[in-house]
Amino acid sequence: MEHTKVIQDTLREFGIGKNYISQKRTVVAIQLALEDEDRLLRVKKGIYIPAAEMCDCTWSAVERNIRTVVEKAWKVNRDGLIKMAGYPMSGPPTASEFIEIMAYHIQKTLTVGSHGK
Repeated sequence: MEHTKVIQDTLREFGIGKNYISQKRTVVAIQLALEDEDRLLRVKKGIYIPAAEMCDCTWSAVERNIRTVVEKAWKVNRDGLIKMAGYPMSGPPTASEFIEIMAYHIQKTLTVGSHGK
């Protein structure tokens, strides 16, 4: 899968490093969303289940791990997450909202970066 380093670097801004098992599962989930944004319309079937198969765990473990990442991100860099989302938030996003926020931000970053070359 592509974009692994960009996703990992982005998650690192929120205190989520490679020492978290949640990080790997979140990276896979974001990659799936980047491959096909329609997966965001049916997150369980389109993202959680395929990510679980790739990470050799259950879909509920993937969702739980992403929720853990969201909690950490919200505590470490709330303002950065709100800025990345591009809209006001009074509380942390859901797991599926977080995947969408990250995928949108990374896609935007990659598009801007490719035009600059």
